[in-house]
Amino acid sequence: MEYLISIIILIVAYTIPMYFANATPVLFHGTRPLDFGKHFRGKRILGEGKTLLGTFGGMLGGIAARAVLALIYPGIFSLIPNYFPLIVALAIGAICGDAVKSFFKRQIGLARGQKWLLADQLDFIVGGFLLSLFVRVPEIEVVIVLLVATGFIHLFTNFAAFKLKLKKVPW
Repeated sequence: MEYLISIIILIVAYTIPMYFANATPVLFHGTRPLDFGKHFRGKRILGEGKTLLGTFGGMLGGIAARAVLALIYPGIFSLIPNYFPLIVALAIGAICGDAVKSFFKRQIGLARGQKWLLADQLDFIVGGFLLSLFVRVPEIEVVIVLLVATGFIHLFTNFAAFKLKLKKVPW
């Protein structure tokens, strides 16, 4: 039972910074594109949807998740060594994962907002996990649960953001 509780705590510890980082850019919008309007092989590098303000707002939102985690479970910082560097890596990695996906979407000819199944749902989780490897290797159970759950959670949260008029498309 103790092992299960520690895995649940780890799932929450990994989830909140990545989810906050992924959700926060929608609130900032921004006007200055992250790619400064530049092109690669005749196509926009990232597109208008990735802005400087949204990118940095997302990173800060993910890092600010530390406060939420401290409220939910104050003992989390003693449970996971180097937790603050892990939060930073998860937040920045989540934003970078989303940007890398946008780059590939532009290069294969998918328009902004066009659906790309699985890549649209898992980009920020994969990016967060990859960058976090420099700080801490996650348990395989944490990775599997987050990858599976995120597919469903992401669809629901994006639909809610669409209904609240925070996003232009429901995916």
